[in-house]
Amino acid sequence: MEFILEEVTHKDLDSILKLGESVNEEHVVPLLDAEGQKAIRIAFKSDIDKVKDPEIYSVIKASVDNDIIGYIGWREEHYIGHLYVKTDYHGFGVAKQLVEAMKKRSGARLIRVKASIYALGFYRKIGFKAMSEELSVNGIRYVPMELNVELYPYKQDT
Repeated sequence: MEFILEEVTHKDLDSILKLGESVNEEHVVPLLDAEGQKAIRIAFKSDIDKVKDPEIYSVIKASVDNDIIGYIGWREEHYIGHLYVKTDYHGFGVAKQLVEAMKKRSGARLIRVKASIYALGFYRKIGFKAMSEELSVNGIRYVPMELNVELYPYKQDT
């Protein structure tokens, strides 16, 4: 599958935010208890305003035929705050290519993420290592992970 990776523009913001919210609702929210479901919805909405600010977040989108199918957003110290791909495009390498684009653009040596329980397998598959056991804050379950980019450098054609 061919898709285009490019920086998000101001006109893309509503689309990426709707995409992130819908993927979150479909895949992450169901894995949490009632407290976690409420907390993650609040956290997502709170973080959205930060994603819109290019001084805080860098964001790259993946598109097919001008339809945004995924995006990655990272902030200070190369922390991935958002990585979402439309369900119909799971398994096609979109998320992996978004991480590769982030590596290339950011020049990061170390990338961190609080991986949702849903995304653990993906992050492990591309080289992220768990930094602790599963944690839970306000019912939101995650595993802190990091990727040493020097061990897993940017790859042009993966």
